[in-house]
Amino acid sequence: MKAINETIANAIVENIEGNEGTFSVEVEANNTLVVVDGSFEIDGYSEDDYFNGTGAWVTTYVSVYIDSVEAYDEDGNEVEVICNPTEIERYAENELAA
Repeated sequence: MKAINETIANAIVENIEGNEGTFSVEVEANNTLVVVDGSFEIDGYSEDDYFNGTGAWVTTYVSVYIDSVEAYDEDGNEVEVICNPTEIERYAENELAA
């Protein structure tokens, strides 16, 4: 179960662009297509101190929400997928904050 959670979280992290919005990712695992929809918000600041500023982005807040998880077999039939949306959200938040 941990592997599918991390696979989905990594797909979310790769799909996110900007500071807030929605995402829809598709992940294939064990001949099953998993579709995850949700939203995200990222806040922070650009480190631009006059003397020591690097211009680097410093993330101060990350929030990822999963609205739905659907899974389909190779024939297009909806099937149940065992994953933990809360764990996926937290893993994605940790990766985005790093």
